Amino acid sequence: MAIITCRVQYLEDSDPFVCTNFPEPRRPPPYDLDENTALIEQIAGVHKLLEAPLKLEECALQMAPNGNYLDLDLSLGEQKDDVEQLYDDVAKGKKPILILRTQLSVRVHSILGKNPLLLFHPKLYNSHGPELRRSLFSLKQLFQTGILSIYGRDRYIIYLW
Repeated sequence: MAIITCRVQYLEDSDPFVCTNFPEPRRPPPYDLDENTALIEQIAGVHKLLEAPLKLEECALQMAPNGNYLDLDLSLGEQKDDVEQLYDDVAKGKKPILILRTQLSVRVHSILGKNPLLLFHPKLYNSHGPELRRSLFSLKQLFQTGILSIYGRDRYIIYLW
């Protein structure tokens, strides 16, 4: 059993329209992850240690600072190629930071739920990983500028508020 010691924080991002949150606690505590156990079986321990105000079933783990999300259904060892930076940091004696936060899909549905009059392209519902992150970033930009595109069956409307 190989243990990887990381530092952990949480980000209270359950409201996707609040952009002023910072990872907590300021000094991330260490947490030992078993390299050969699926992360879904270990995330509850991280959640408990941090006393995070997030719903456990809606949580994801994100690597800092590169922003890659970890696949909770796999162990760290099974996604070693995807988390190369984490292993490089460990090899250098560093303790990488993992951020417990709300899953991207939950944040997207939260955005859509708070705006029942808005219709979005089905691609947003079917996106995952980096594609979903890019879509969310685009949405954030649109909300900040006050311009939102609404897709209709026959038309494309620019909606200003």
